[in-house]
Amino acid sequence: MQFPSEDVLRGKQLAFLVGAPRSGTTWLQLILSRSPSVVTAQETDLFNVFLHPMVEEWNRYRKTGVPVCLSEVLAEEEFRTLLHHISGFVFAKIAQAKPCASVVLEKTPNHINCWREILDLWPDSHFVHIIRDPRAVVASRRAAVKNWGREHDWGSPRISMITEAWISFVSNGRQIRSATQNYQEVLYEELMSNGPAVLMRVFGKLGVASNLDECYRYVDECSMQNLKSAKLDAAPFDLAKAGPYRFRIGSTEGWRRELSASEIALVERLAGPLMADLAYERAARSKLAAAHGELLYTVERARRKAAKWLRSRLGQDC
Repeated sequence: MQFPSEDVLRGKQLAFLVGAPRSGTTWLQLILSRSPSVVTAQETDLFNVFLHPMVEEWNRYRKTGVPVCLSEVLAEEEFRTLLHHISGFVFAKIAQAKPCASVVLEKTPNHINCWREILDLWPDSHFVHIIRDPRAVVASRRAAVKNWGREHDWGSPRISMITEAWISFVSNGRQIRSATQNYQEVLYEELMSNGPAVLMRVFGKLGVASNLDECYRYVDECSMQNLKSAKLDAAPFDLAKAGPYRFRIGSTEGWRRELSASEIALVERLAGPLMADLAYERAARSKLAAAHGELLYTVERARRKAAKWLRSRLGQDC
């Protein structure tokens, strides 16, 4: 039996825009959405919140062999078909907003941790991974947590935890390139400095026809000023609901003003190897700042060890 969504999605390319939070995923999504060939919507959390737990539970029950739950009703292939139909229905709903579009773009940063499930169900999917300097991510996410992030369970404003999350997201995302040729990386800083050229490259990989004049217009329309004031005509979702802090400075060097020298040193101490691989240069700093950053790193490690020991003791006492 043919699922209705198959007709809607036939001939269309699925693309997933992913990245660490506060790396510019929404900005790039809006720029790409200006093309008549791209349709998108507000992030769905489809895989990370809804489908990933189903897969985890399915695998757990299958591994334990407990003779209950869904695995006693459905075979493995039937379960995968069910997930394919659920996700396909969502993508078809997105596609219907712009029937002429050839690319259905889903933007959920946390889907970077679900790429295996995505490729298992949709093996021809494309991934666009935007990466931003971890120091800028730390400054932006810490400000977001303080202003509005607590309402959305954005976690701790601790620099070490934000940095480690960045390392996890970026490392997971870069593994995708070993599983598919349909993967491309976009550096936030390059998008800021040479947006139209970057956009041409992204569109080309997605099979979308474009020219440089169009790309200049798309980037101009999605200036940070327009996004902050919610003045983007025909936006794929209501920007006014994003609130005044969703779009901040949008610069590449703001972290130099927002973070202290020792905080910068701490980020670089934690993310140094990955930063080097991405060609992010360390900031020049005094020996005192470097020493203070190392002290912060040592204190954080000790705090983590103490918390882990305390959790283990509490577990034993229960």
